[in-house]
Amino acid sequence: MTHEFERCTAGFPQELKLMLSMLNGDFRKLSSEEGRERLQGVDWNLFLQLAMHHRLYAVLYLNITAMHDVPFPPAVVESLKQEYTANTFRMLHLTAEMERVCGRLTQAGIRNITMKGPALAHDLYGDVSLRTSKDLDLLIPFDDVEQAEAVLLDLGYICKDDKGRRSVSSWKWREHHICYKHPVRKTQVEIHWRLNPDTGREAGFETLWQRSRISAYTSTPVRMLEREDLFAYLVTHGARHGWFRLRWLYDIDRMLRTMPLDLDAASRRMKLEGRLPIAGQALILSAALFNTPLQRCQGELQSSMEGKGERLARQALLFMQGMLAAPDDLKIYRSYLFALRSPGQKLLFFKERLYPSTWDVAQLPLPKSLHFLYFPLRPFLWCWRRMKRSTMTERG
Repeated sequence: MTHEFERCTAGFPQELKLMLSMLNGDFRKLSSEEGRERLQGVDWNLFLQLAMHHRLYAVLYLNITAMHDVPFPPAVVESLKQEYTANTFRMLHLTAEMERVCGRLTQAGIRNITMKGPALAHDLYGDVSLRTSKDLDLLIPFDDVEQAEAVLLDLGYICKDDKGRRSVSSWKWREHHICYKHPVRKTQVEIHWRLNPDTGREAGFETLWQRSRISAYTSTPVRMLEREDLFAYLVTHGARHGWFRLRWLYDIDRMLRTMPLDLDAASRRMKLEGRLPIAGQALILSAALFNTPLQRCQGELQSSMEGKGERLARQALLFMQGMLAAPDDLKIYRSYLFALRSPGQKLLFFKERLYPSTWDVAQLPLPKSLHFLYFPLRPFLWCWRRMKRSTMTERG
């Protein structure tokens, strides 16, 4: 184990360290006897819980089956095998739905780019069974949102989001996606018109479409983000969630190990958007936890691993330690999210606070003719929500 691994995992449970050492190659370097010693005292129930939480059970199962001379408990291996098999069927089912939905959108004249899902699993791992996905994320042009919704409703999907949220005229500006669920197929589709929830600078759909590529996985043509755009998106997505599921970070490791990425182009784009320190954060964590080789990370990308990138990496380690359902309710997480922003994005953040939000509408429904009142009322509604949240926290 490297000094950096030991430093970053100082607060991690033994079981999480074992998982990481199996995935980063350190465990395979041990002798048979050393491997047996490392398994002493492991809480295998916790190991399985962590494998499920971090969505790494499929790759762990393949790692374990390749270690014939290490005595992993048969019940653990069987449990991982069952989850791996179930995930294989889920991903095949999701693949069929991806082709169906993307095909219908294309037939309706709506260009769409798949952002994750089975196409990403095949792209990163060469095998869809090795990555989990609970939904399909599709990027479409801003002006096609309503038409795309009509297509999904026709396919039997139901909008999960409260339609009241859209009563605010700025909802498309403030939001970045809408979620739909199929009650029979049990699949979920998220329609995005921006890559990121913040309204900071990012490439528009036309640019992303011109750079996009056809997935090599599906028989029906499905568009994917260009590799450099995909790298920037996955890095930003993982950072926004505090990397609390290590699967997101393992994706970055796979990208850097297996894809012919133009990292200089990716770093230029992320710098332009004010997101370069986020790339530094991802590289630091991936190298420390998964032994990701960083020889190709030169120039500004290498510099991004200093200063703010390093501070963000230390903050994210806090979210990895526990099995959080999501870190959203943690006060420290809100502070972390703000720290991710560039100075320009922070200024825009405060500007956005002046505009009525969907929270305001839900809290105090007003006729559309009186929506202008939300502007002067917004500070009072915000204080009201804060007081209610504090009261509920104290009671809890």
